Amino acid sequence: MLLIGKRGALAGAMLLISAGEALATENIVCTAPNYDTSFSFLVGTTPGLKPLSLSMEAKGRKWATSAEAGVTPILVAQSFSDEGGMKIDVTDGNAEAIIAKLRVSYAHEEGTDGIFSGTLHIVGVGAWPVTCLGE
Repeated sequence: MLLIGKRGALAGAMLLISAGEALATENIVCTAPNYDTSFSFLVGTTPGLKPLSLSMEAKGRKWATSAEAGVTPILVAQSFSDEGGMKIDVTDGNAEAIIAKLRVSYAHEEGTDGIFSGTLHIVGVGAWPVTCLGE
C-alpha cells in the first residue's frame, strides 16, 4: 500500500475538498496493488468533490469521461467526500446504470502517516483493493 504523509498531496487535496474549496487542480490516482487497474480523476477549484474528468482502466479495458477513440464513454453520477474519505459512482455514457463504485477511507492516527485506501468495483469486470495518491 502507498503511505501518504500528513503533508502529502492527496491529504492536502482531501482536506481542502472536505473543507469546501480546493485551491488548485489535482489529479488523484487510485491503483490496485499490481498497478494493472486504475481509477483517476481531476478535481478543481469548485467546492466539494466534483471530478472535472475521470478515467478507469482494468483487464485491458478503458473508460473515460472524455471522448477518445477505443475508450468506453462514462459519466460521473455522484461524488462525496468528508474527513473520513470519498465515494464516487460512475455510470455508462447514457447514465442508465451505475457501472463502477470507488469507496476510499482515510485512516490516520496522531503522529503517523495517513493511508487512503478502499475498493474499486467495476460491474461485470471485478473488484480490487486500491490506494490513492495525488499527483
